[in-house]
Order: sequence, then C-alpha cells, then structure tokens
Amino acid sequence: MMGKFSRAILLIVLMAASLAAQAAEPAVIYWNSDAGRILRARMPPDADYWQLSPWFAEQINQTYCSVASAITVLNAMPIKKPVDPVYAPNAYFTQSNYFTPEVVKVITPQTVLAQGMTRDEMVQTLVRQGVKAVSIAGDSVDDKALRTLLQKALGDDGQFVLVNYLRTAVGQEGGGHWSVLAAYDAESDRVLILDVAKYMYAPVWVGIDTLQKAIATVDTTSNKARGLVIVTE
Repeated sequence: MMGKFSRAILLIVLMAASLAAQAAEPAVIYWNSDAGRILRARMPPDADYWQLSPWFAEQINQTYCSVASAITVLNAMPIKKPVDPVYAPNAYFTQSNYFTPEVVKVITPQTVLAQGMTRDEMVQTLVRQGVKAVSIAGDSVDDKALRTLLQKALGDDGQFVLVNYLRTAVGQEGGGHWSVLAAYDAESDRVLILDVAKYMYAPVWVGIDTLQKAIATVDTTSNKARGLVIVTE
C-alpha cells in the first residue's frame, strides 16, 4: 500500500502538472492554429458565427473598426438596408452609407477617422439605423455575469454582440478596438472575436476572464469603461 509520504509526493506532482498545463495554455487561440481548429470544429449550429460570417466586413482604414463591426451585424439582420451607389440597385450597408444625415448628427466620418467611436456613440448611431442597441459597461459585469450574458446572446436568439476592448489586455498589439463576438465555447470558456482588422489578426478565441479585463479598461476619449453593445431588431 502507498504510504502517506508517497501519496503526498504524488499529489504534489499532479498539482504541479495541472498548474504547468494551465500556464502553458495560450491567452488567445487563433483561428488557424491547431487548438483553433479544435474549437471551431465544435462550434454549435446556433452560434452567431454562422449568421455573421457571410457579411463579415474588413475595416476600410485603421480607425473604422466601429463602422465595420456595425455593418457586419446590420447586414446579417433581416432589416431594411440602404442602397449604396456602388452596389445599386442592391441594398447593402457599407462603411460609406452608414453615415446617414441622422448619424452625422451624432458623429462625422472625419471624427471617426481621427479618433474612432465610443460606446455611447456606437449605440446612438445604431439606433439611427433602425435597430435597438443596449450598452453594457465593461466594469459593470464580472466574469460570471459576462459568461451568462454571452452564453445567451451568442446563440440564435436575434441578438448580436459588438465588443469594445483594449488589444494589449488580450495580448495583442494596438489600443482600443471594436469587433464582433461570434461564438461561445463552454468547454474552454472562450469567446470567438471576429476581428474586423483582418489585415492584422485572424479571428481569435479569448477566455471570458481575459475578455472581462479587456472590456473593463478605460476609453480615453469618453473616460468611461469600454464594454459591449447588444444589437437586436
């Protein structure tokens, strides 16, 4: 029989192995990595990804991440869409026609080009496109609340999620950024970010705890926490 000392040694070894495995787990898992392939293979059929991917837009410049994220969601929704002369007579949201006269009352293309868009501005511009938008401050939700919210919102329930986060808080280069959340993986407790800056980063899986820290950071333009915007019809 194994003595107390031997059992204690075995327990220490097992704990050390577990901690080493946790330490080795990457902060982010990219779409085309080996781990990413495993995660994407088990995406549920009701994940928002399947609705969003046909409309996934790349930002047309380095500050239009908010606009690209917004039109990705709007084009995926069964709502009336404007006609851009470039694609006439087809109705389609673009990063140009997003700036309607009503939207320009909130923020101009020039301002977005210079400093991006805050969480409040995102909500105000989306509402002017005929949808409902609810703002959630990143510092108002803990890991548990964020997990519960995203488990529901990232399923096929008519909700879409825009995320405003600090890149460096998820181990990437850059500052504040907007993108679209597309899926939740319960086994790894990660969410999939469809990064509209496709020229920089592929879609990436980020842990709920990491995402919470990234959205709780302060946006220096508004002096408020970054966070989420939930969009519905």
